[in-house]
Amino acid sequence: MAIHKIDGVDGTNNFPKKFVTLYCTGAVTKGDWVVLDLSDTTNGRGASVKKSGTSLDPTAFGVATETKTAAGNLVVQTAGLCTFALLTSGVSPGEPLVCDTTAGAASLFDAGDAASPCGIYISDDGASDGVATATNRVMITDQGYF
Repeated sequence: MAIHKIDGVDGTNNFPKKFVTLYCTGAVTKGDWVVLDLSDTTNGRGASVKKSGTSLDPTAFGVATETKTAAGNLVVQTAGLCTFALLTSGVSPGEPLVCDTTAGAASLFDAGDAASPCGIYISDDGASDGVATATNRVMITDQGYF
């Protein structure tokens, strides 16, 4: 059983994070948002991931923490503050995110979207936002899948 850290108990305030290792079915870059790959059965349906696509996918749940050039095990951050998530431009701090327009990147959640937000945009640490920037800070919504 994982140890749950409560901020401030040891005198250090920080953001708890969750990670999981899953089978990735193709190439992915650190910072890419990932979705469940429901067509892969390598470890049972629903246990594989792939880079998010260009249409709304309600299974977006985390951010790749490493770059993979081919299929294999991938560590995915599934909750907490992430400082390297990819986003499309035009997102302001405090706005909810979904994966629906640019492969690997999250964009602004629209009230008409048929999926729940996968995260909240926090800031860009002084750099411009956009897909080319890997310094975006987001709070990943813990969806409880893993």
